[in-house]
Amino acid sequence: MEPRTLLNFMGVAERLKWNMRHSRTTNERRESVAEHTYRLCVFAWLVKEELKEEFPECDMDKVITMCLFHDLGEAVTGDIPAFVKTDDDRETEGNAISQVTAMLPEKEQKELDGLFEELEAAETTEAKIVHALDKMEALIQHNEADIETWLPLEYKLQMTYGQKESECSGYLKNLRKVIEQDSKDKIEQAKREQEKSGKEGEQDKSYYIRKGIENMNQSDVVKLLHSTDWAKERPESKIITSMEHSCPYGLFLKTDTRDTQIGFARVLTDHTTTFYLMDVVIAENHRNQGYGTKLMNKIMEDTGHLYGILHTETAVNFYKKYGFQEKETSESKDSTQEVCMEKPPTQY
Repeated sequence: MEPRTLLNFMGVAERLKWNMRHSRTTNERRESVAEHTYRLCVFAWLVKEELKEEFPECDMDKVITMCLFHDLGEAVTGDIPAFVKTDDDRETEGNAISQVTAMLPEKEQKELDGLFEELEAAETTEAKIVHALDKMEALIQHNEADIETWLPLEYKLQMTYGQKESECSGYLKNLRKVIEQDSKDKIEQAKREQEKSGKEGEQDKSYYIRKGIENMNQSDVVKLLHSTDWAKERPESKIITSMEHSCPYGLFLKTDTRDTQIGFARVLTDHTTTFYLMDVVIAENHRNQGYGTKLMNKIMEDTGHLYGILHTETAVNFYKKYGFQEKETSESKDSTQEVCMEKPPTQY
């Protein structure tokens, strides 16, 4: 293959490393499409002997190749969770696949197009196995993640997702039952822990807070900051770069179909002496509902023992609750009064 063609295709495939899926990993960050693809290939390799015994004519090399490329279209479209994907989305993804494979020489393009056609038809043993493994890998990932990151519909979805696809193989059908039992055990364990703590019904499970750029919904963050007076003209590229060079926090609301980021803040800190709080914002239609307090409580839990500094125009009284005091006031470019606030460290 001509070097430039190879490098261009590799460049497209690289996007799978940073296009994120809905699923969370065990350390609570969102997984990338590439990470899902990698483990799906590992999954296929692990079950190859059992499937070869059950289906002697099955080409497991083809199965692993299908696993390797099955989400290639998402390099262009990004991931859309299966439970909200529409026929229009599938058509868009199909067009994206054709767009990407067209980058390749005729031989490789024909090979990949053939694999995608086979996967779409889902008639061969190889294609059926890939569809079953793909769905079961997602179930396994959810079982490994903190149950607090599950959407409400996923409690039921863990019992039904991939059930039909796993019927293609006795081995896979039995494996899916084991995975389903793990889901049931996880749900029951969460209930027992809640009852044991004596806080059943007291904890609000409709939201959660995560930190780190890998956990942020970047489009939501851009929208949030563009709704503010201080960052409404900040370019998207600068917003993303600022997250990369600080510790961003996000507050997410859980709905039946997705987790939506309605809160954002970021912290500059050496984790030892000082932190600087910046860009604190809650979506306008969710303000005055306590979400700003929830987000600030988490930030202070992590950094509140350090010397802190921030600037604000409208939330002086809010930050005073956390030990911040007015240090100086200055006039901003639009003639509003900007207050610099600081708090002393509580311990070293």
